[in-house]
Amino acid sequence: MRDIATDAAFVPDRTTLCVLGALARGATASEAASDCNISGSTLRRKLAYVRDAWGVESSVQVVVIAVRRGLI
Repeated sequence: MRDIATDAAFVPDRTTLCVLGALARGATASEAASDCNISGSTLRRKLAYVRDAWGVESSVQVVVIAVRRGLI
């Protein structure tokens, strides 16, 4: 995982932040999708985009970075 201090200033959109917040609270992917009124495929696509933007390999890493940055 890259050092989050040097990552690009990419900030996820509101829906993605909703998903990340739900996952951080312990929701499953399907519960997070339902809570944020999106489909499971949209959730997977949004998480993949953030993983690529932040240069990490897992959704857990994405949630950790979002927490560390104070986004969620």
